[in-house]
Amino acid sequence: MAATNGLRVYDGAEFAHALQVEMDSASGGKTSDAGGPLLKRKLTGKQRASSIGAKLRRAMATAMHSTPETDVDDMMVVLVDTPNQAVRETIRDIVEHVPAIVEARQSKLTDDAIDALVSVYMRTPPNADVERLLYDSNAKARARFFGEWPSFTSKHLAEVAGHGSKNKSMTASRWKMKGKVFSIRHGGVEYFPAFQFEEGQPIETVARALALLGEKKSGWQLAFWFTSPNGWLAGKRPVDALKDGDVVVSAAAREAENIAG
Repeated sequence: MAATNGLRVYDGAEFAHALQVEMDSASGGKTSDAGGPLLKRKLTGKQRASSIGAKLRRAMATAMHSTPETDVDDMMVVLVDTPNQAVRETIRDIVEHVPAIVEARQSKLTDDAIDALVSVYMRTPPNADVERLLYDSNAKARARFFGEWPSFTSKHLAEVAGHGSKNKSMTASRWKMKGKVFSIRHGGVEYFPAFQFEEGQPIETVARALALLGEKKSGWQLAFWFTSPNGWLAGKRPVDALKDGDVVVSAAAREAENIAG
């Protein structure tokens, strides 16, 4: 189960099991060893349901108008707990059109095109409060990134690399064109996160990961991928495992598979 404030996402089987446990508890039956209230329970693996659980699974499949080939394990349940109607409606509009957005991403549309696509799919634009919330969240995430991760401009990178060309952007541009590094943009300026370099030279592991993800993610998405805990790395961040190149590349391959569907 993935969870943030007011938002929880369950796998179909996970949710059916959680409901079953809650019903068993309410009826005085034995509770599962999962323990805890429904929305806070952490479930692991696919747990076999009792006859009640099986009925819940069938009910969920019927409610979703599933085909015979579709099982509850192929479903996902999103729970939103917020008094803000605008937030609820915005989440509903986006979730309902996720398949089209994913298809657009797989077609390698630009971030701007996908943002436009999301706007078209919404019944009405988010109100000012929601729009400001989304903008502030993104802006704060980027500000935190710069606070934690030093980044070079093209000029500074050329100086660190010891290249004396009059065109200070040539070094960074050449490395980026060859897929050795990636960049992010902020305030109209292009930056190159410093964790990509060691002694002024690109780290090979980054290039190997970019070969798998570079065309599938924007610069900022790559920056957050490298610096966020990764399940394929037992919770470690890719940036912390760059010296162990194979495991980072393996995680990048898994990520690429998820993007491809």
